[in-house]
Amino acid sequence: MIQLLEIKLGKLVYIMAYGVVISQILSLFMLIFLGFILRKKNFINEKLNKGLSNLLVDIALPALIISSMIVEINNELINYVKIFTIITAIIYLLVLAVTEITARIFNLSLSEDTVFKFLLIFGNVGYMGIPVITTLFPENGIILNVIKIIFYNIFVWTYGVYLFTRKEDENKFEYSNILNNGVIAIIIGFILLFTGYNPPTFITGSLEMLGDITFPISMLVIGSALVAVDFKHIFTNKYLILIGLMKLIVYPLIVLLALSFFDLEPIIYQISVLLVAMPSGAQIVLFAEKFNGDHIFAAEGVFITTLFSVFTIPLFIYLITFI
Repeated sequence: MIQLLEIKLGKLVYIMAYGVVISQILSLFMLIFLGFILRKKNFINEKLNKGLSNLLVDIALPALIISSMIVEINNELINYVKIFTIITAIIYLLVLAVTEITARIFNLSLSEDTVFKFLLIFGNVGYMGIPVITTLFPENGIILNVIKIIFYNIFVWTYGVYLFTRKEDENKFEYSNILNNGVIAIIIGFILLFTGYNPPTFITGSLEMLGDITFPISMLVIGSALVAVDFKHIFTNKYLILIGLMKLIVYPLIVLLALSFFDLEPIIYQISVLLVAMPSGAQIVLFAEKFNGDHIFAAEGVFITTLFSVFTIPLFIYLITFI
């Protein structure tokens, strides 16, 4: 009787999580479509698109980083956090290494290589990750998700910025680019996290409001970039297909199989797998716009991985729930 009840509850949670995935993806595509229409009607032009990207990268995203790091961690969660932190760091380094090796196989231009790597390494662990994780793990999931977001930001504002600002001759890279608003925001966030200091409400409120504009405006920017896209090309481009397969299936399967050899708490194992299974993050389009990268290829990658994640995220929810 108890086992039957657990199965029914498991199926109910699965259905709820699937509903969340569908809802989030539909919301994303509604905003992407709006951005597409606004660019078609010339409400958004190239100059405005660039300006919005700069606003998000230099102001809104750093504000989002700081506000996401103002959290309280209970003593009961400290052990979970320690283990999850180590696993998250290892996963990022593993994905980064595999991506570097894979990219070397293809004869990609510098701009294509940059977008190819960024799409594979950095997933949408915020807008897509948080609702899914909090639905499946309402008690402690959000804290572990925040840890993942912290690592995402560390890597994206260092290695991600390096990818977009390197030159054909890598010896010409200016390391001063690494000291950017995102890295400064991470440092401030760590100070707040470790000291436990809670800024006044008017500051945290302002940071949250600034951070909240990130997701809707970034979707408009993606939709605007898609105006120049041949949609038939998206589904026949071998690089986009490879990115979709690796990002949505191969990487999460590798993590799922690798972590199964360790005696981990189920919540750590399950969240680690699910967050790797998220589609490519929209931030790549903003970086591509700001640093004059291949923003069309970036928008195509975000579009196709987000589209197909409607099938792959529920698959991995099923795998971690019932197997």
